[in-house]
Amino acid sequence: MHQWLAAGGATRAGTDGAIFAAEFFEDGIGGMTIFIPVSDVSDSVALPAHAAIVEIPAADVAVLTHEGPFGDLDLAYGAVGTWVAERAINGDGPIREYYLPTGDPDDLLAHHTEVCWPITA
Repeated sequence: MHQWLAAGGATRAGTDGAIFAAEFFEDGIGGMTIFIPVSDVSDSVALPAHAAIVEIPAADVAVLTHEGPFGDLDLAYGAVGTWVAERAINGDGPIREYYLPTGDPDDLLAHHTEVCWPITA
């Protein structure tokens, strides 16, 4: 995706991320949207058939930054989910992840993960 966007003249404008439908976690299968924030997108950007330009809406979320290995990411989810539940502030909406680069932003393995759990404001 990064290469397609760059070839079309789009400018990255933020941190890559993903949005997960509740069913993804509850049933082990469900929708997800993987995104790369961009600005200055022209109509000439040739995206693959399964990609689209969409606006990701703002959300109120509790955030925990996971700096460990991917195999321990479930521990971060458990911690932030427990924190939200103990305060009875669970909100509607999908869970988000943002992938914070720790070096080259195109190196998909060199990052920390922000787990963003929806809450009531």
